[in-house]
Amino acid sequence: MLTSYFNKTSILSLLAALLFMGACTEDSNIIFDPDFEYDDTDPVVAQVIPERSAFAGVGTVTETGVEPVIINGQNFGTDKSQIIVYFGTSRAEILSLQDDQILVTPPNDPGDERRIRVVKVHAEKYSEFPEDPEEQYELRQIFTPYPVFEGTDSPRAIATGFDGELYASNVEPGGNDGIVMADVEEEELVAISAKREPWIYNRIRHGEDGKIYAIRLNVNVVYRVDPSIALGGADAPTPEIFAQLPRSLLLQDIAIGPDGYIWGAANNNIVRIDTETGDFSQYSLPGTIRALHVNNGYLYVGMVRDGRSGVWRVPILGDNTPGDEEEYAMMPSDDMQVRGMAFTARGDLVMAVNTIESIMIYRQGQVEELYPEIVPPGATTLAVSSDNPEQLLIGIIGTTIGGVTSETRVLKLEMAQEMELFYGTF
Repeated sequence: MLTSYFNKTSILSLLAALLFMGACTEDSNIIFDPDFEYDDTDPVVAQVIPERSAFAGVGTVTETGVEPVIINGQNFGTDKSQIIVYFGTSRAEILSLQDDQILVTPPNDPGDERRIRVVKVHAEKYSEFPEDPEEQYELRQIFTPYPVFEGTDSPRAIATGFDGELYASNVEPGGNDGIVMADVEEEELVAISAKREPWIYNRIRHGEDGKIYAIRLNVNVVYRVDPSIALGGADAPTPEIFAQLPRSLLLQDIAIGPDGYIWGAANNNIVRIDTETGDFSQYSLPGTIRALHVNNGYLYVGMVRDGRSGVWRVPILGDNTPGDEEEYAMMPSDDMQVRGMAFTARGDLVMAVNTIESIMIYRQGQVEELYPEIVPPGATTLAVSSDNPEQLLIGIIGTTIGGVTSETRVLKLEMAQEMELFYGTF
């Protein structure tokens, strides 16, 4: 039986702030009451699933969703107000309670010393897990900052290369730092494009040809730069103007498709650009388009149409022209707008959105928050690395939404399943 018991004095010392036994007198501020009568059976923890660790604030992550931490045992009762579950010194959220089982969401308090304690308010002793007092339970961090970037860096757009390298449009105090590559082994940022350019690249993609394609929001130009020049030791070049569109086509996003084409979102139009010649074709798509993604023969379009926000799906036909669009995934709120997209290997759509939820997922016919109240707001661009396709890379732009403030940074988010590698990011 995986249970540890402690005497009444030690229990009340731990829970004094919660139990308020009412033993205070006019001459004393002591809460502990040695005459208190315990009238309930002691809880007993026999098993915890998962046994050694879980994700802080989340629980267990599966391909189909999030599962709570399961605590099996006895004498838990059925009144949630009488049970407290601690991971270390932080309280878990009790989702359901039966006499022999508790389902909880662990606290968002990462650490490797988070022993689990189940406390019953009117019982003399509490139960602890693991049984061995030398062992600990771990709450793992669901996301971590991408290394190399320092506090003064402000990465605004991200893409990954063939070998897992991360590219970013970076901003430093005093001016734009151009496009950089994060060299994790050398712990440095390598300049890909000339520094101190008078603008910021808001979207970058890694093409099939190995070159970096970039745009500035609401500008009708696609830029291109060859990262092998900087990696070869030469001075970082200034990106060339690869394609210039009419002034009426102001770009919001680009996606790399098969067969040497770039797809662009421009107002209420889709633009197809030939990477060999820079020639473009324009296709009307009514709506305010903010995000594009190419996957498995379809162009996915994040936009607002007639006041409704969602993702529409457009087939890419055999002649590389767009077919007729269809509604694919509608947002639960029209204020929630899609700003970046990626797919899991099993076909679920992951979306960066402009609301406090930050990351949403469309699976089993439903749009829902991926990890509720975990990922900071401000997600704008997504990428997947071939080095670890079970991690989703998220570009966060610092913001404050609903009283929650985030910093501009790149996060590595654990997905516990493979993400689909896609053109423009590897």
